[in-house]
Amino acid sequence: MWFLFFGLGAASMPLWHLPARLARLPCPPPPEASCALFFLSAALLRLVILRARVGAIEGRERRARRAPKRESRFGLPPPGLLEVGAGIGKGVAEAVMGNVVGAAWAGAALLLRVAASRAPEDPLVAARRAAERRRAVERERRRAAWCVAGVGLVCACVAWWPLLAPRVPAAWAVAIDLAHRRSWR
Repeated sequence: MWFLFFGLGAASMPLWHLPARLARLPCPPPPEASCALFFLSAALLRLVILRARVGAIEGRERRARRAPKRESRFGLPPPGLLEVGAGIGKGVAEAVMGNVVGAAWAGAALLLRVAASRAPEDPLVAARRAAERRRAVERERRRAAWCVAGVGLVCACVAWWPLLAPRVPAAWAVAIDLAHRRSWR
């Protein structure tokens, strides 16, 4: 998306006019200077976008690393078979003795214990998430590099087009003539 945005901006540069103050200078800047300025500003903006995206990915990674430490105070290990049996036994004993409220409290305590428990995170899942984050960062860096290179190529073509435009029809005619001679069909 960014390449399309910057590429269209670079391709439309011949339609842009120089500001009046620059045009009145005794030696106005060449058209290549505006192409170079556009390329530098587009590259700078794309690198700022890259840094923001990578920072967001790394921030999520830092928060994910920090989260278990913060939640370890409240996260309980899942109840074992002995704890579940004791909770059920306590609830049954309270019910047999006629204490319905005590039985309800024992059941509620067991349910809260199960609800508050957290299973430990699988190390394979954590490693997979970390690898995916690294791949996302590398993918974003590659995209930014290709975008900057593509915009540079478009800017170079725009800067050199006035010199190459008169030669394109002749080169095209030569290419067509060579194709017909070799009978590429």
